[in-house]
Amino acid sequence: MKTYLFAALLPALALSAYGQKGFLAPALLIEEGGAYQKVWLVAATKNSIRFRIAKVAAAHVDEKRAEYQSIYIYEPLNYSKAMGLYEGRKYEEAKKLFVEVKESFKPLMTMENSPGVMAAFYELECLRKLQDLEGLSKALQSFIKAPLTRETEIRQLELYVLWDAVRTESWDRLEILAKELAATRLPGAQRAQVAYCHGLALEGLERKELALFAYQIAMTADTGASEVVARQAALRILAIHGADPGVKGAISVWGTDDENKGSKGYADLSEAAAVAALYELSLGSGSPLPDEFKMFLKYRPKSEGA
Repeated sequence: MKTYLFAALLPALALSAYGQKGFLAPALLIEEGGAYQKVWLVAATKNSIRFRIAKVAAAHVDEKRAEYQSIYIYEPLNYSKAMGLYEGRKYEEAKKLFVEVKESFKPLMTMENSPGVMAAFYELECLRKLQDLEGLSKALQSFIKAPLTRETEIRQLELYVLWDAVRTESWDRLEILAKELAATRLPGAQRAQVAYCHGLALEGLERKELALFAYQIAMTADTGASEVVARQAALRILAIHGADPGVKGAISVWGTDDENKGSKGYADLSEAAAVAALYELSLGSGSPLPDEFKMFLKYRPKSEGA
C-alpha cells in the first residue's frame, strides 16, 4: 500500500506559492503498471504536486511528480466550449473562454500541456487569427513556453516571430526569416502562414510579382486549416492586381476588338477574376467579397458564364 508523504517532507512553501484559494481540478494519478486513483489537484510545481484524496477532504497530500508515470487532468467544461467555438471559427468568443481557463488553472501552469497551458496557447492563436498583432505581442510576453511539449504547438510559437515582424513592418527582417522557415519541413497550415508573411515582406519591399507568387502558395497550402491566412492572401492578390496599370488597361479594352488576350494585363485580370470567384465560393467562409473587388467578377472567362 502506498504511504503518503505530507507537506512537511516536501517543498510546501513552493507549493503554497502556486496555490489558489478554492481551486480543485479532478485528475488521475497513474502509476507504473497502470494502477491509478482519482484525486483533486490543488497546486503543482515543476517537481511536486499537491492534491486531496476526496473533494471535501480537509487535508491535502504533497508528493513528487516523479512518483507517477503520468497525471491525467480532466478537461474542464469551459475549455471544451472554447475549443468548440475555436473550431467553429468564432475566435473572439473562444478567446474570452480560453482566458478564463488560463486564469483559473494558474496553480497547474507548470504541468505539461495542462488545460491552463493549452488555453494560453489557443489564446495566442485566437489573437493571431483575429489579426490582433499588438494583443499577440503583449500576450507572448507572459507566455511560459516550457510546459508546452507538442511539436506542432512549439513550431507555431517559432512562427510568431514572423507575425511580430509584420506588426513592426520590418520587411527586410521578415523576408529573411520567412525564407529560412520556408526551407524547413512544415505542415500545410504553417507553410501557409510563412508564405503569407513572405508575401507581405515582398510587397512591402515593392517586389509585387514575387509577392503574388508567395500569396498563391499561402492561398493554396492548406485552406482548410488556415482559412484566415488563405482569405487574407486572396485579398492581397486582388489589391495588387487592382492597382496594376496593366490590369486597368485590360479592363478598359475588355470586350472590344482591341482586346489583347495574350497580354500580361489580361492574364493578371483573369487571375484576379478567378481569385474573386473562389473567394465568393469558398475562401470567404461566409464573409462577402469586399465591394472594391466585386468588379473583378465581371471579367471571368466567358466559359464560366461571365
